[in-house]
Amino acid sequence: MSTIYQHGTMDELDGEVTIIENSVYQTKASGVTKKITDLSLKTPFASIHPQSELHYLLQEKFLTFDSLNNISKQHQSWVNLPASIQINASFSKLKVRVAPKQMKPYPPFVAVTLKQPVFNYENVSGTLIGDFGPDLYSGIMASGWHLHFLSDDRKIGGHVLDFNASDVFGRIDLFNELNIALPTHNSDFNNHEADILNIREAIDAAER
Repeated sequence: MSTIYQHGTMDELDGEVTIIENSVYQTKASGVTKKITDLSLKTPFASIHPQSELHYLLQEKFLTFDSLNNISKQHQSWVNLPASIQINASFSKLKVRVAPKQMKPYPPFVAVTLKQPVFNYENVSGTLIGDFGPDLYSGIMASGWHLHFLSDDRKIGGHVLDFNASDVFGRIDLFNELNIALPTHNSDFNNHEADILNIREAIDAAER
């Protein structure tokens, strides 16, 4: 089996999900991270990808969210390509959020993020996994980097808001195709009326 990486959430926006080395982990709004063994559980959204033949090795003494964004800007050759990142590092500072489980009628995601638990950690080692969405695909992907974290001991996870990392080693993978699977038999999805004019601003607010 190819090594698969994923980030996303569980049904009803129940926490943050990270797949690493073909194992599934869920971080709950309590901050607790556990391994998921029931693979019949559903996810409303997930980004899934294997490693790509087209990739860059990434080795940095220090890395922050800002410097990661600068690296992206320096590589104009893949400004319009979907990308992913998978790095191992030591984190002197790590700030993550975890989306709490929701009940119908589901509120807008922006409203959810205003009340989401935020956790701050220091001196933890682990893996960053995430995707880079080019502006070209805004609305399909969140623009910029969307990152999840999973600690080496598999006890800490979440959607990354900020970080300071050292001794960084990993890779950035580039992809020549973007496949989307849609829930065609889900009535809520089929009847949803998207606010197209404001969708990019809403995604940016929810992600950051």
